[in-house]
Amino acid sequence: MIIAGNGQMIYQDINSDFPIRMERKEYHEPGPILKKHWHEELMIFYIEKGSAIIHCNSQPIPVSAGDLVIINTNDIHYVENCCSHFVESYILIDFNFLLSHKDDLCQTKYITPLLQNRIRFQNKIKNDDELISQVLDLFSEYEQKRQGYELWIKAGFYRILVLLMRCYAIPVTEEIKNRQHHQLRSVLKYIDEHYDQKINLKGLAAMTNVSPHHFCRLFKSITGMPPVAYVNYLRINAAMKLLQQQHHLPISEVALAVGFNDSNYFSRLFRKYKNISPKDVAKELSITKV
Repeated sequence: MIIAGNGQMIYQDINSDFPIRMERKEYHEPGPILKKHWHEELMIFYIEKGSAIIHCNSQPIPVSAGDLVIINTNDIHYVENCCSHFVESYILIDFNFLLSHKDDLCQTKYITPLLQNRIRFQNKIKNDDELISQVLDLFSEYEQKRQGYELWIKAGFYRILVLLMRCYAIPVTEEIKNRQHHQLRSVLKYIDEHYDQKINLKGLAAMTNVSPHHFCRLFKSITGMPPVAYVNYLRINAAMKLLQQQHHLPISEVALAVGFNDSNYFSRLFRKYKNISPKDVAKELSITKV
């Protein structure tokens, strides 16, 4: 898998003939898991052990063992482990897998709206034994891969969708907000590709055809941070990578390379984000490599 510059996660190894991926993950270090990303596929998390916070569209969702979490298509999300042993399993499915070659009532009434993001589901689900049983059954079939498991999983996912639609469907965001969210992904891609250059707030707002004030509110509602903080976050992370690769560089050169004209401001911001000064990072790396 890769995370593109605009935050989209792409699973290169997902089988186009059977576009469902299931995996079990264990983590022993508290902290963020991956970075903020989004994908076109629907994702279902099952929390097997431990506790975490799943951040979805800037909303923190505390989860613990036994919870299910639905990540709708295009939701910006990441997971923050809160314990010493966190175990999660997930299902990732491309809705195109559920399409048939001939339009019918099921396709036009349910599958097509899912593909168009016109049907969405509540994120956190607790104490739904029937739904959890269906999800765990898919994991079992996927792991054992007995004869006909593909048919069983496809049929099982239809049952899961029915349960979700009956109990956990939520109102869809207005069309204009959906359009702005789509435009914001273009802004995120632009920032990711140009963070080391001068970035103008008015210019970013113009890309979404809204006022700078409204843009800042929209940006924070999706990413969880203001635009300036997001740019600084990317710059500081890039500076850390640069220091790790070329620790002999003067701090002023590192600052300029990632978009800061003032090396003193860069050093203060670096310490704020990383709890260590860039000079100390370079010093530690120099000692390590001696």
